[in-house]
Amino acid sequence: MRDNKQRQFTLNKNMEETIMKMQLWSKTTTGKWAASLTMAFIVLMAIKMTAIGATIRLPLPTPVLALLGVIGFIMGLIAIIKYKDRALLTLLSIPVGIIIIAWTLAEIAFPH
Repeated sequence: MRDNKQRQFTLNKNMEETIMKMQLWSKTTTGKWAASLTMAFIVLMAIKMTAIGATIRLPLPTPVLALLGVIGFIMGLIAIIKYKDRALLTLLSIPVGIIIIAWTLAEIAFPH
């Protein structure tokens, strides 16, 4: 019983240390590119899809914005796998890229 509590305490302490060490912004160039491209995609799509998009006309079509997100996804994968980058904004590029790819595949499979 005591070993189990000690092991649980050690796991919780390691998890807390990992969370405390996590950075918002990457230190690697690849991670910075991934985060920048992903944030650019998020901000530009938000502008395009809200009422702000009616007043601010963006000269970029949606597929170009999606391409920014996919490039950010690829750069994020490289930063995470090759350079062991664990910055929060670099990790954000992965789910955003997966959503973009799934959305694109759904548009191809089920056109409207």
